[in-house]
Amino acid sequence: MKKNIFISLFFMLLAHCLMSQGVLNGKVAGYSFGRLYVCEQFGDDSKVVATLTTDANGVFMFNFAGKEVGLYRIHADNKDYFDVIYNGEDIRLETNIRNMKSSMKVLESVENQQLYAYVAPAELSEYKIGILRELVKIYPEGKFLSSAEKELEKEKTINSTCLSKAIKMKSGTFASRYLSYFKEINMNISEPVDKKTAYINRNFPMDDPDLINSNAYHHFVVSYLKKYEPSEYLNAAREILDYLKTGNQEVFSCVFDYMLTGFEMMERYDDLYELSTAYGNSCSSEGNLKTRVKSYTDLRVGAKAPDIEIETIEGEDVVLSQMKSKYTLVIFWATWCENCKEEIPRINEAISLFKRAGVDILAISIDEDETEIKKYVKDNNISFKVASDLLGWEGRAVLDYAVYATPSMFIVDRDMNIVAKPITGEQLFSAVENLIKF
Repeated sequence: MKKNIFISLFFMLLAHCLMSQGVLNGKVAGYSFGRLYVCEQFGDDSKVVATLTTDANGVFMFNFAGKEVGLYRIHADNKDYFDVIYNGEDIRLETNIRNMKSSMKVLESVENQQLYAYVAPAELSEYKIGILRELVKIYPEGKFLSSAEKELEKEKTINSTCLSKAIKMKSGTFASRYLSYFKEINMNISEPVDKKTAYINRNFPMDDPDLINSNAYHHFVVSYLKKYEPSEYLNAAREILDYLKTGNQEVFSCVFDYMLTGFEMMERYDDLYELSTAYGNSCSSEGNLKTRVKSYTDLRVGAKAPDIEIETIEGEDVVLSQMKSKYTLVIFWATWCENCKEEIPRINEAISLFKRAGVDILAISIDEDETEIKKYVKDNNISFKVASDLLGWEGRAVLDYAVYATPSMFIVDRDMNIVAKPITGEQLFSAVENLIKF
């Protein structure tokens, strides 16, 4: 009997330990009944996985059960945020809503104590470095400039020393591996490629799949490219990708995807074509990366656009190649897409601008519920053509145009040439204004 009781108590205790592992208990002083958004972090992209509300004292709790090891970013409504590392530990911390990173106190969690041994002091140090760098750029020669340069080097040394100490606090942890990618890149870019590759391999090996769930690799990529002039970004990207393509495929695909996003935001379409052609076959077939590669190669600016035959929600048959306007904006969107909710009404309000440029509009929804589309169109008084085959991501036009995100926009001329692929609303309106000038 006693043996059975002992066994029962043992398993109850074990279950309690397993359940309590990976719980974040926190307090944000000055943030009573405030919302916190827990996000998975993939480079600069945050994906909300939970929304929490603090109590009257700013106290909150989150259980990481079922979540992957990695860096998580917790945002407040004031746009400030702090990061935590989840690696199976319970976490207990306190901070202040006024500056959540620099005022952070980690009361429990070796990983996060190591993280904030650098992050908390670095908040002020990096602020100083940023100001001093700008000052050194613009200030004329003289004693003050010399003093500013010395102060900049001093602050950089303080920051580097702090980082080095944090990394060495405990080796092998997620925090130590993560922080190692924030070291300054001391590399001569005029060296032969093999020497630069050897330098990367020694100092930034990029062979740890766990770090995909953080901004470590992305920080390194940005820092590496900044060593070069913008005209040399493509060569710098090739150096990193050539090093990575024979290593871990997950890491390669993560870095490749991030680079494509960067070149896309810079509207460097020729570089996107070069990178996609050279490295597209090396990336993972999972997710939408292969679709993105197709978008940059087969559907680049200057390429022929696939024809579209589709029915509008009003029952009108539309054929893209038979549109009578000089240009047609084809925009793929959805009623549940937050960016679309901003851009579609904005386009509708500026319909006269599109008419002046000779641009007709065909908005293809990837929704699968026609009722939702019609309601959105009616509620927002949309005046241009809205169509859908109600097949979602498997729709013919969606597949033909390698749509991997919403909104996706293409401006096509009468000869079915793609003349522009704006990413943002600002890029779209700039492209339309250029068509008016042209």
